[in-house]
Amino acid sequence: MKRKGSGYYILKAVPAVLILLLLFIVPVALIFSYAFQDGGKAILDVIGDDYTYHLLAFTLKQSLLSAVISVAAALPFAAFFSRYAFPGRKAILTISQLAFTIPTILVVLGFVIWYGNNGYLNNAIRALLGVSYTPLPVLYSFKAIILAHVYLNFPIAFALITASWSALPDTEENAAYSLGSSRARTFFLITLPKLKGSIASAFILIFLFCFSSFAIVMVLGGNPAYSTLETEIYRRVHVDADLASASALALFAFAVNAILLALTAPGRKAGRAGRKERTLEKAKGGRLLEAVILSLLILAFLVPPIVSIAIRAFYTKDGIFSLKAWEGIAEKSFGLIGGAADAIITSLAIGIAVAALSVWMGSSIAMAAAKRDSKVLPFITSLPMATGSAALGLGFIFVSSFIFTAIGVRSYYISLLFVIAAHLVIVLPFSVRTITPGARLIPGSLSAAAYTLGKSKGRTYRSVEKPLLSPYRRKAFAFSFALSLGEVNATLMLSSGNVETIPVLIYRMIGSYDYQGAAALGTILLATALAVFAAGEVKWRKDAIL
Repeated sequence: MKRKGSGYYILKAVPAVLILLLLFIVPVALIFSYAFQDGGKAILDVIGDDYTYHLLAFTLKQSLLSAVISVAAALPFAAFFSRYAFPGRKAILTISQLAFTIPTILVVLGFVIWYGNNGYLNNAIRALLGVSYTPLPVLYSFKAIILAHVYLNFPIAFALITASWSALPDTEENAAYSLGSSRARTFFLITLPKLKGSIASAFILIFLFCFSSFAIVMVLGGNPAYSTLETEIYRRVHVDADLASASALALFAFAVNAILLALTAPGRKAGRAGRKERTLEKAKGGRLLEAVILSLLILAFLVPPIVSIAIRAFYTKDGIFSLKAWEGIAEKSFGLIGGAADAIITSLAIGIAVAALSVWMGSSIAMAAAKRDSKVLPFITSLPMATGSAALGLGFIFVSSFIFTAIGVRSYYISLLFVIAAHLVIVLPFSVRTITPGARLIPGSLSAAAYTLGKSKGRTYRSVEKPLLSPYRRKAFAFSFALSLGEVNATLMLSSGNVETIPVLIYRMIGSYDYQGAAALGTILLATALAVFAAGEVKWRKDAIL
């Protein structure tokens, strides 16, 4: 329902919407122009090429399988955590939320160090079984891609489904039990229909993430047979230097993504939990033992790859303690020149700029959407989700090339602005979705009361509504910063070595087998992500910064 005073919020959102459309439409339009050169030969070649459909089939296959396994694995854990209270429950849920903010490149690095043939897991098993032990062949395979995607996305499914399940009233379930219904029958007939919205939301979100996955497929797949649409666009730009073909493939991927977004829209809207939250039972006896086992399983899956990064940062491949990687970072940081120092400073600067802009834009768009009960604004902000980071990076390559040609010089600072713009387009949809629930929860009567007391709409927003949005804005800032901090693909596509961030440097170090150096930088990246996540969870008394 349209609320009183909504016109003010629409006007307030106009600059943010225009910036988003400008940063999205211009690169996409240039991709169109390149794809349809020579009468559209490139696009016809892509559409008529069997390899295109092989890429699409594998992209859909790995996305679907990753989403199914992530959701299926999360369900039994969510069932227990939404029913029982026990010591450490909140900590496990917090770790799950934290896992989602860990940059993807750290998952890649952690898997290489933990699951590699000479990784910590295989070395530990070798020490127990002897030198005749054959290492577990995990990396550089299809199963490595799926396992890494599940690692990254299981926490999403677990957190979303647990939150929804915990909010469901248990009166109907208890009534069914009292009438003799089994737990399985009760779950399928009563609980599952209420959970289908949150399950569908988790599945769709994970599927879309995996569809545009880059670093995991590129590094952990390690085989051209495991190429996806996203990795193939990157290859055609940087290996083949065939911008027309890359543009055509980017348009093809955009069309497929747009269809998927349209088909999955109903699933994202469905299902809301009840208002009365269930009372959690206290786990005792066998249930407490079950809680310990389930918690240990989650920790055993999530913790080792990340902890192994911090350990490897201090040891050579031969297991000798060494600070060489840290000394190299310190030396360059002291002089503030080149390599690691520039990457750290650049990553932090980009992350802060992108997070601040995304919170400002996201807040105005979310408030306008909530006040007008608009479906158009959420749709507009969803458009970048139909374009993978490789395609966006390609579009910004065309924009930057046009600008640099016009000014006659390639400027580092202009390149930096383009990277910030690309990151902003990528993270803004998530910022809007983080803030919108808070905007919808603000009572219209509260704003109306402020108007009757003579406060202007602007003052009402600043003094009444904005403070209520503060927890959501903090989370959006932390989430946007983490996403920007870990972004690899668009930065690789766009920077061409001119702008180097921590993830890009780690990606290149992995390629050159400098795992200790990558682990040292990864430890810094991890510490930064942890600090920002913690800041996003803190309840400040004043939120003037945002």
